[in-house]
Amino acid sequence: MFRFWSKTKKFAENLLFPDNIKCIFCGVDIDHFEQRPYCDECAKTLPFNNGHRCEICDQPIFDDATVCDLCQKDPKPFKKAFCPFLYEGAVKNLVLKFKESNHRHLARPLANIISKSLEGVKIDVVTYIPMTPRKEKKRTFNQSKLLAEEIGKILNCPVLCCFSKTRDDPAQKELSFKQRREQVVGQYTAKSVRLNKNQNVLIVDDVLTTCATVSYCAGLILPQVKNIYVCGVAREYVRPNFQSNESQRFFCPKKRGKQGF
Repeated sequence: MFRFWSKTKKFAENLLFPDNIKCIFCGVDIDHFEQRPYCDECAKTLPFNNGHRCEICDQPIFDDATVCDLCQKDPKPFKKAFCPFLYEGAVKNLVLKFKESNHRHLARPLANIISKSLEGVKIDVVTYIPMTPRKEKKRTFNQSKLLAEEIGKILNCPVLCCFSKTRDDPAQKELSFKQRREQVVGQYTAKSVRLNKNQNVLIVDDVLTTCATVSYCAGLILPQVKNIYVCGVAREYVRPNFQSNESQRFFCPKKRGKQGF
């Protein structure tokens, strides 16, 4: 009964105060939601990932290199990553709101933004980073799966569950690059899904940091497909410290690109 009234309340709220006409960051009404789900004022300050960045992992680079040090020393099994934002400020708050406060309506506009960054790239199959059944049941949804389903609709591609997560280890946010690579081993397995050598596969996650998870999963299906691409809402900047085999995470300098899409 409680669930029925909760859904009824949510339906009524969406009729009176629909989410699909408001800026996803500040909530002001906008008339171009499908083209760009944020207002002009927010666009002036959002941390777009539009500057000079690694042509593989999409991480900002602050010299003339085309591939970052991390990708040079640790080659990726995927061809390219796409992340329209940097993981800081209003974008970080929005992602946390989406995944931790059950704001599922954000999946569609965020998928729309990601899809625009994929323009010109041929994608045949979309998949996503899974959660363990226990954790997904606790959260009630998998944010990466929601994003993948919306991206699949936009790109008119099938969405397949290609991976299983076998265990829940401690959160990765305080782990070094080396520790993340070690922890992810055996944490995911490939499912029996029909893929072929002519397909380009897109792996969807919410945020990319060291790319340890998407790299491991990409490696599981790499022999079966043509190319693998990965994407997320945002890219967290990582500065590797190769002498200690650790990495330092910090916000990028306030150096912005053009105003989004």
